[in-house]
Amino acid sequence: MRAEARKVAARVLDRLADPEAAEADTGFPDGPAGEPVWHDLSLASGHPGVSLAFSGSTDRRPENVARAHAYLIRALAAVAAGGNPPAGLYGSTSAAAHALLIAYRATGGYTSALAQLDAYHRDLIREALPQVPSDGPVENNREYDVISGMTGIGRHLLARGEPLLPELRAVLAYLVHMSKDDVPLRGHRVPRWWTWAAPRKGQEAALPDGHLNLSLSHGVCGPLALLSLSWQAGVHVPGHREAIESLMSLLETWAVPDGQGIRWPQILTLADWSAGTVAVPWHRPSWCYGTPGMTRAVHLAAIALDRTDWHDLAHRSLLPLLSRPVAEWGVTDAELCHGASGLLHLFGLLAPHIDDPRVPAARDDLAAMTLSMFDASHRFGYRTAATNAPLGADLPAFLDGAAGVALALDAYANDGVAGAGWDMTLLAN
Repeated sequence: MRAEARKVAARVLDRLADPEAAEADTGFPDGPAGEPVWHDLSLASGHPGVSLAFSGSTDRRPENVARAHAYLIRALAAVAAGGNPPAGLYGSTSAAAHALLIAYRATGGYTSALAQLDAYHRDLIREALPQVPSDGPVENNREYDVISGMTGIGRHLLARGEPLLPELRAVLAYLVHMSKDDVPLRGHRVPRWWTWAAPRKGQEAALPDGHLNLSLSHGVCGPLALLSLSWQAGVHVPGHREAIESLMSLLETWAVPDGQGIRWPQILTLADWSAGTVAVPWHRPSWCYGTPGMTRAVHLAAIALDRTDWHDLAHRSLLPLLSRPVAEWGVTDAELCHGASGLLHLFGLLAPHIDDPRVPAARDDLAAMTLSMFDASHRFGYRTAATNAPLGADLPAFLDGAAGVALALDAYANDGVAGAGWDMTLLAN
C-alpha cells in the first residue's frame, strides 16, 4: 500500500505541474457554487499552498523543484503587487513566506527572499500583535488561532529560528498572557480565549454570548500546540509552563467520559459553561475541528512536559473512534482539513507513541480509504465535497484539495515523516 501511495501522490503532482492550468481549472464542475475558491496568496487554496506539494514531497527530482519554483514565483509576484493586508499564516504575505521556508528546507535556496520577508514579520509583530483585553472576551478568535491569528504566525517564526526569535518570544508572551486569569461575561467568569464571534458565519443570532472554541484550527488547541512545540525547542518565556498546564486543565475539565475513553466538545456556549457540563454528540473526526487534531495538541503537551497522564488522556480520546471501524467514522472526502488524508497523517504521527495496535491499523485503513477516493476522471485526481455543489469541487489546494492529499500519501509512504517538515503548517509538528 505504501508503494501505491507513492504512485498516486506522483500522479496528483503531475496534474498540478502547470500553475496557470491548475488555477484555471479550479472550481465546480457542475457550475458556480458561491465565492471563488482560488486565492493567489493562500496556503489553503492558492500558489503558496500548492507549492508545498512539490517542496514537501520526498521525491526530490529536479522537475519537482522546478514546479515548486513556478508556484513560488507567482506567489512572490502577488506579494510585490501589494494590497495584501495581514491574514495570518494561511493568507497574504505570511503564506508566501512560509511556502518559501518549506522550499528552503527542501533545497537550501530562497535565502534572500526569506530575509526580506523576515523584515515583514518583524514589522507585523510590532504593529499587529493583539492587545489582551482585561474586561471581557476577545472580539474574534481569529486574533489568536492557527489559520488567521498569531498561533499560525508563531509557528512560522519558530521554524524560521534565530532571525525571528524576538518576535517568537513576543507571540509566546501574548499567548501566555491570554492563558492567565478569567474575565467577566454576563455574571460568569470565562477564559480569555472566549470570543464574541460565532464559530461559523450565520450562527451569530443563535450564539449572542459568543463561544469558547476548543479545536486545533480555530481554538485553544492551536496555542497549546505552539506553546508545547516551542517548549520542546528550548524557547521559553515567563509563565510558559503554567500556560501549557492551564490549557491542559481546561481540556481535562471538559473531557466528557465515553465508555473507557473521553470525547471533547468542539465549542462551549455560555449555557454549557454555566451548567458545568455539556453533551457531546458524535461528530466527524478531523484535523480542523475533530478529536484527532485536539489529540495531537495534547500529545505535544505530554511530550513537552513529560506528563504520562497527558499521554494517557491522548490515548483515551481516541478510544471512541478506535471502537468502531474507520468506514463508520463519517469521513466523506480525502482532504487534509476534515478528510481522510488529514486523519491519515495524524494517526501516523500518533502511532509510534501510543501503545495500542488499533492506532497503526486505523492509519492503514485511512490510507486505503484515501487511495480508494482517487478518481482519474477528476481534474486533480481528488474532488472536495462542497455545499450546494453535488459533484464537489476541483481544488488543487493544500488544506482543502489534492495537494494536501498528495503530501499525506507521500508521508505515509515515508514511514509517516513529512518531507521538509510541511506538517508544521498544520501545527502537527
